Amino acid sequence: MKIKTILVDDEPWSMEEFVLGCKGEQIDLKGVFSNAEEALSYAESNIVELAFLDVKMPDMDGITLGRKLKEISHNMLIIYISAYDEYIKEAILGVKADWYLLKPYSAGDIAETLNKVRYLSGRLGKKVIVRTFGEFDVFVDGKLLEFSNQKAKELFALCIDNGGEVTMQRAIEKLWENRDYDEKVKGLYRKAIAYLNAMFRKYDIESVFSNARGTCHVNKEEISCDYYEVLDGKKINETIFDGRYMTSYSWGEETCGRLCRMASLHLLD
Repeated sequence: MKIKTILVDDEPWSMEEFVLGCKGEQIDLKGVFSNAEEALSYAESNIVELAFLDVKMPDMDGITLGRKLKEISHNMLIIYISAYDEYIKEAILGVKADWYLLKPYSAGDIAETLNKVRYLSGRLGKKVIVRTFGEFDVFVDGKLLEFSNQKAKELFALCIDNGGEVTMQRAIEKLWENRDYDEKVKGLYRKAIAYLNAMFRKYDIESVFSNARGTCHVNKEEISCDYYEVLDGKKINETIFDGRYMTSYSWGEETCGRLCRMASLHLLD
């Protein structure tokens, strides 16, 4: 299935060149806009999965437009096309953009960008998006999932951090570290498990999480997760990582340190 795409650039020659370069590829170009407000209006009433944006435009700059598009659809892929490399950091960290293509670009640059799109498009079919860089958040169909049971949320986060599976004993050691390992605290663990199972059934995503005797599991094939993308080989300096990981949980500091070391190594590549 082709990705529903818009292109926003106030330089017509640049738009035409890019559209020609993308011909026959996996993108379904739904609209080419020279005006950011028109692009925003289109995205508010139509499905947009991928947006190619210029940075400097007269009516609304591309950074602002990118933020507004992310408000409409958190899962939308954003790729910037610009002649100004000084905006890269703001685009990646501020907008959580997925890629940045500098003008003037060649056919090879377009091909590389489209390869990136193929890689990123795998997450578009995912109903559940998990964000670990910064706060820990879970999104279902682009909407933030609100947890009324914070220990249940933390248990799910620990399961993610632990590679997709965590034992009851380890979960209790991390989440109830000052409690004795007895039937009372085991009851708190089971209550968190029951809450997660009920919530995920409510949102029709029960395949994401399961539990067996003494363990709980996350089905990694059913989610898109920034941390797992790094573990799968995605260069960490191409992700939205600014040195923060699951900031609400002290047990996440070890993983955060490991990610920081990986990031510094990639910056030296």
